[in-house]
Amino acid sequence: MPLARFAGRMAKRAAIWCALATVTLSLVLAGLGFLVAGFCIWLAQHVGNAAAAAITGGSMLLLAVVVSICGSLLLRPRRRREPGLLADVSAAIAGVVVESLANRRKAKQD
Repeated sequence: MPLARFAGRMAKRAAIWCALATVTLSLVLAGLGFLVAGFCIWLAQHVGNAAAAAITGGSMLLLAVVVSICGSLLLRPRRRREPGLLADVSAAIAGVVVESLANRRKAKQD
């Protein structure tokens, strides 16, 4: 298959996936909007309109803070642990042992 045809098919598939992801995101956000509106209406029947709006807004802000904290924790680059002194010493000893074994084997062959 020529490279141009392959690239065209890949671009077409990427565009279709992008469109499907956009539609899915839109439907999910619309569904969440209806759930929030339903929660606000239900809450308004129990505590009043102003209090329901304040509680709904506060809960949305709290949810946004929780999501942002979790996202920052997940996306934070992880630090690599520095090897300790024992690892350096053991690597040096292993190098010396391997070198001495190689020298012995070479001496026996000569």
